[in-house]
Amino acid sequence: MDFFPLALAISFKLYYNEILLKNVTANGIKTDFSAEIADEGGSRVEPLVYMTPKQPFFVTASESYVKYIMNRFGIVHFYQCRTGKEPRYAVPDGCVDMVFCCNPSHPSADICGTVLSPQAVLLESDSCYFGVRFLPGYNPILGTAHAVHDLVNQRVPFSALIQDERMFENICATTDFRKQISAFMHSYMKIYRRVSPLENSNLLVLHSANQLFRTAGRVSIESLAEETGYTPRYLDRSFREETGLSPKQLAKIVRFQTAVSALNAPNGRNLTEIAMDLGYYDQSHFVHDFKAFTGLTPKKYEALLRADAYDQKLQILPANIPLFG
Repeated sequence: MDFFPLALAISFKLYYNEILLKNVTANGIKTDFSAEIADEGGSRVEPLVYMTPKQPFFVTASESYVKYIMNRFGIVHFYQCRTGKEPRYAVPDGCVDMVFCCNPSHPSADICGTVLSPQAVLLESDSCYFGVRFLPGYNPILGTAHAVHDLVNQRVPFSALIQDERMFENICATTDFRKQISAFMHSYMKIYRRVSPLENSNLLVLHSANQLFRTAGRVSIESLAEETGYTPRYLDRSFREETGLSPKQLAKIVRFQTAVSALNAPNGRNLTEIAMDLGYYDQSHFVHDFKAFTGLTPKKYEALLRADAYDQKLQILPANIPLFG
């Protein structure tokens, strides 16, 4: 594919026309959404492909889990779960989440950066949680200079970074998923339309991350540097400043999330096929990396999905249902 020269593209004011793709694939794994980068004249530069990162243990360790895929305005999806007694672990996904605990006796909210290894989260049992997952590297703290890289492996109280008591109260006052989404979007879009965060994103990082998504993490930093005309050191520094992750770390996370999607799929392929599709030389290296991110081998992970009725607990709302005004 021919790309608009990056060094020239950076000098343009960019905007993003968000479009839903019918069937975009990355190495056989479907992605859900694309946005186009275009110059001021509207000339197409390249489609941006976004994956939908997953947190499978949020589903397996909850009594119920519902998700609404957004893929607009920097938001991957909304989710709501009712926790049980089992601990819930987050796995690496490259994303920032806003998480609201709607426990009537002590509601709370946190902004959580991506983890780099499994970590216990959603700590309140027998509670309703509402969450918003944002695109990898995206700064959801609109209108502030707070850097996403400060959030990696961190959980920060919502009120420490966002002064919006009304949003917090309206979300935590209900367990109606649609009303929670509406309450969030009502506040979020007021700021989003004013600051246009995607217009001001780092194009170098955005383009390079796009290549990682498109190839399921199978492109090297050397290849990215050669394509963009920047040194590997500069590219690495730009990634860390923007996302808190190196290109190599994000590539491993993207590859891992692609494996999760493949293993979650009903009647999925066998482990050898998945490992080969993801560029592993042998199955043992795939198993090693997967276990580092989940604490489980792929076979034990698949057994857990079956034992905890993953498919029965997970409910995905149709995208054509209007959930907010």
